Amino acid sequence: MVELKNKRAIVTGAAVGLGNAYAYALAKEGVHVAVCDIRDEIHDVAETLKTYGVNAVAWQGDVSDPVHVREVVDGAASAFGGLDILINNAGVWGASVADDDLDKSLDDYDRIVGTNLKGEYLFARAVIPILIEQGVGGDIVNIATDHMVTCGTPWDRCPNPGSCAFEHPRPTGGGDAMDLYDAAKWGLNGFLYGWAKALAPHNIRVNAFCMGATDSYMLRSFHNFEPSEEEVASWMKAEDNAQVLMDILKEGPSGRNAQNVNFCVGRTVTTEPPLEQIYVYQEQVTLGGGS
Repeated sequence: MVELKNKRAIVTGAAVGLGNAYAYALAKEGVHVAVCDIRDEIHDVAETLKTYGVNAVAWQGDVSDPVHVREVVDGAASAFGGLDILINNAGVWGASVADDDLDKSLDDYDRIVGTNLKGEYLFARAVIPILIEQGVGGDIVNIATDHMVTCGTPWDRCPNPGSCAFEHPRPTGGGDAMDLYDAAKWGLNGFLYGWAKALAPHNIRVNAFCMGATDSYMLRSFHNFEPSEEEVASWMKAEDNAQVLMDILKEGPSGRNAQNVNFCVGRTVTTEPPLEQIYVYQEQVTLGGGS
């Protein structure tokens, strides 16, 4: 296990929800944290993070805007003297259907794919050269969705089917009104495996969290911010997921790489062992090029 204290992280979409929980969990471990969000309350988040005795900086902007991305990454690296961790969390949801008209489709594409796929791409592309130049490794964690993999691809590899709330096999995908959301999140698989293979010789790990229903601003918005007590009780807690993130970051260079880590409703949110690789060869993603 590695010590996280004094490491340097960026968390996107950190004003509310999962990103907020990740930022606070990192600060409690002594990590210096740069946060960004489209909401203006992100500046208040940075001020509160400082109360944990760490350096914290914030930027407000759109993760799909390369100017904003460069400002955050360069600003964070300058403020902290380098970077070690990128948590690519910023995401949005919106209904999109195959028979939407072209004007709506273009607007939806720019917003949903721009945030959920392009934003993660841009932040990683800006951070990766810094991690390589430093020569000490690092971590990238992309926040994906359980629509991609949990009980779906392949469903029979669910690590704990006995406690799953769904019958097996559970189909992948979020439904016919989520084609852009799902396409963007599925696209993260290409980044996961491509980056993990390319960056393993530099001791940079790349993993993804495939999130199911977790209590967050986004999920509460589906219920007009008035979910029933029964509904809330069924959701996973962002703080529990943040603890799993800390556990995986502490694994360090000997830890898992190129993994879609699954979190689905009905199972305890805990740090489970990594799964055997089936989409890449293990030797391709072993850090440092070792066997």
